[in-house]
Amino acid sequence: MNAQLLILVAGHNATGKSTLTKEIISEFDINQVNGDVIREMLISNIKFYSNTHYSYPNEKILSANKVGSIFITELIKELLIQKQSVIIDGVGITRERRNKFLALVNDCNKKIITIIIETILEEDKLLIRLKKRDNKNKQHRWVEFYKDIKKEKYESIDDSEADFILKYNQNNSKEIIQAIKNIMHGKINAK
Repeated sequence: MNAQLLILVAGHNATGKSTLTKEIISEFDINQVNGDVIREMLISNIKFYSNTHYSYPNEKILSANKVGSIFITELIKELLIQKQSVIIDGVGITRERRNKFLALVNDCNKKIITIIIETILEEDKLLIRLKKRDNKNKQHRWVEFYKDIKKEKYESIDDSEADFILKYNQNNSKEIIQAIKNIMHGKINAK
């Protein structure tokens, strides 16, 4: 890999973030950091967090998110210091959360190219996908979570947030991968 990258994949639940991230990982030598993995580890291994569902905010999952955030932040910082490229699958719905991850680049005192990929899906299709998730597990409340909280709080990506902003629409993964290749090899200049 010619350049060190920090890639943030942002978007609502069920918009294809994990699917796209898997495609990118299979193409590039890059480390994946995923908050879901950390939450699952806490739920599976720490008694206090057992029987916790994170499809809708509750006291236990908010606590797990807090613990997970500390771990993830330190892991990303260490990987960047070790000159590793990182892709974060799911960086939150607010600019503040994304900026927290982007600020880690400043701690490394080196040039790391930042890319945000925003996953976009029409609301009617998104609701169908969320409902399928709810139907798989009756304890899940993904549709409700989207309607009650996430829809209103979501902040679209601003062009100034990262060196490069890419938009993923479930049909353009090959173009996204090619854009990353071009960025890595300096064929596209940052803003």
